[in-house]
Amino acid sequence: MKWSRPDAALFEAWRGRARESILEVNDGIVSAAGIAEGFASVGASLRTLLLAGTSVTLAGGLAAAGARYTEVRTEWEMNRALIEAERASILADPEGELAEIYEAKGLDAQLAQRVARALTDRDPVAAHTDAELRLDALGPTSGALPAAVTAGLSYGVGALLPLAAMYLLPLGERMPITFLIVLVALGLTGWFAAWLTDLPAIRLMRRNVLLGAATMVIGVLIGKAVRL
Repeated sequence: MKWSRPDAALFEAWRGRARESILEVNDGIVSAAGIAEGFASVGASLRTLLLAGTSVTLAGGLAAAGARYTEVRTEWEMNRALIEAERASILADPEGELAEIYEAKGLDAQLAQRVARALTDRDPVAAHTDAELRLDALGPTSGALPAAVTAGLSYGVGALLPLAAMYLLPLGERMPITFLIVLVALGLTGWFAAWLTDLPAIRLMRRNVLLGAATMVIGVLIGKAVRL
């Protein structure tokens, strides 16, 4: 999907964050649903079921937050190292190397030299990192913390759905109706993910639903096996 409005950059940034969040929501739904169906299949009390669900929600949310923080922070540190290495490498001939890059992309030698000179005069490090590494300027290091919080909350929101269903539904209807609610929710998140990524909606919805169903069935089978 192409966005032609003036706020295209903001929209694309939002889409990137939403894509990451929807994955965490999916993880939360599937993980909690598998645990909930497994405990419910052996007749666990509502208290036990909610205790197990709350534990997996907290543990999974913290794990998602930690993984996201590490990912964002590590990427920032790697980019900083690349930029510093590039800064050191262009001291000798900042224009020459850049001109060669643009010549390799199809510009004639004179035009490539003029482009390289203009970009180098403005910001040699930024010009080289953009041309060679496709890196923009480094953002603030504080970006890792909001990303971690968003990941943890997204996981928790997803996990709350099957747990709420198990809590609110009557005993005899908990497993089948929760099963259906989870599959519908995964179909919706698959559709939303397709909209965010421009991928075929049917493929993502089918994948989400099948993986969710398989996880819940496995949870039930493990519960039955342990009960035996």
